[in-house]
Amino acid sequence: MDFLKKIFGLKENKNPIQQSKSENLLDSYKNIAWMTNDRLESISICLNAGFRPARSLPTEFDRQMRPAIEIACRLNAIKALVLWLLVPEEELASERILNFVSRNRLDQFITEKEKEILNSSRNEDKFLDSIGWKFENAWPLAWYFGYIEPEITGQMMTGEQMRAVFSNYTCPLDENVENWVKSKEVVSEESIVKMEDLFYCLHNAVRSAQCGEHTVPPNFDPIGNGGVIHERRHSLTWMLSKGIEWDDTDLST
Repeated sequence: MDFLKKIFGLKENKNPIQQSKSENLLDSYKNIAWMTNDRLESISICLNAGFRPARSLPTEFDRQMRPAIEIACRLNAIKALVLWLLVPEEELASERILNFVSRNRLDQFITEKEKEILNSSRNEDKFLDSIGWKFENAWPLAWYFGYIEPEITGQMMTGEQMRAVFSNYTCPLDENVENWVKSKEVVSEESIVKMEDLFYCLHNAVRSAQCGEHTVPPNFDPIGNGGVIHERRHSLTWMLSKGIEWDDTDLST
């Protein structure tokens, strides 16, 4: 587990009783006929963090990594939506954002509902409540291009994290996304698969908690914090769903 602690930022469990409980729970997963080592790693991380995924979860999926350019386009499409709503016209002209979208054909990676944002006024209140979730979608996509690993606590991104993602891990507005991608080193497909599996397990625990089960840590809000897990999982699963539209991503658990 030392490697996992380094990658996912896990801390040593200082409570021997809690550690023993997690180890005992993990043993119960090891006896499942279709269990894999990769899934046991995901389960171990979940248990140590206070999440309890179902023992019946499948471990084999027909998933395929989509091209880096598509991931970059979705990330930068989110950037355009965020800038449209949160940056005033006097600081950033609408024409510049729309040219960025058009030049890079980002409309292909914006859902029909999201297109309503770009057809609205720059400070349309009815869209502001939903735009925060776009930041959570953006984190895993930015991680693919070098940002830090998505956290599993369910806490929403801080303002500093938001600024870091859109300032340092997206394409500048006056450049081409295709050229931007060529200059980036990306996370390995193996790492994407492992991270997606972890969030798949976390998402299962969240949904169980939303149904009234005790499957998440104390003080974890199944709706608010659970929404964060959901949105980050959405991006990770979409990255492994080549040929599937954003809204058609299979988020079943």
